[in-house]
Amino acid sequence: MGTVRMTPRDTPCIFCAMVAGTLPCHAVYEDEHLLAFLDHRPVNPGHVLVVPKRHESDFHRLASTLYGALMQLAHRLGKCLAHLYQPPKVGLFGIGFHVSHVHVHVVPLYAMADMTAEAFERAQRTSPAAAVLVASAAQIRQALAVMAEDDPPA
Repeated sequence: MGTVRMTPRDTPCIFCAMVAGTLPCHAVYEDEHLLAFLDHRPVNPGHVLVVPKRHESDFHRLASTLYGALMQLAHRLGKCLAHLYQPPKVGLFGIGFHVSHVHVHVVPLYAMADMTAEAFERAQRTSPAAAVLVASAAQIRQALAVMAEDDPPA
């Protein structure tokens, strides 16, 4: 079996289009530097992506402060998803082959099989109804707002 080479997309970055507002997404959090939104093809309900607003293809090229903010938001979302969905685990994945823009997946996990390439491939063949994504995004935003009030800064 030969080596598979991943090449950059010839099309504009889908995440940059979401940040710019030219492509819709189900946002759950946004600030000056970061955007978090529901994956439109989730491994499990509540699967969120966290991206820096500035395009960068590799996490190790991010400024340390931006990397830290990205991970702090992923941590906060992990707490939120653990509370809302009550999974045995919440996973954190950084992959980046399908979209060459730094992004972190924060995913409620119910079994070891949820964190496999097969689970991600299966998710690519399904899509929840738009109404489900709208309701999930609203629920996560509301939970984050409550957490912001109750969760003291570190």
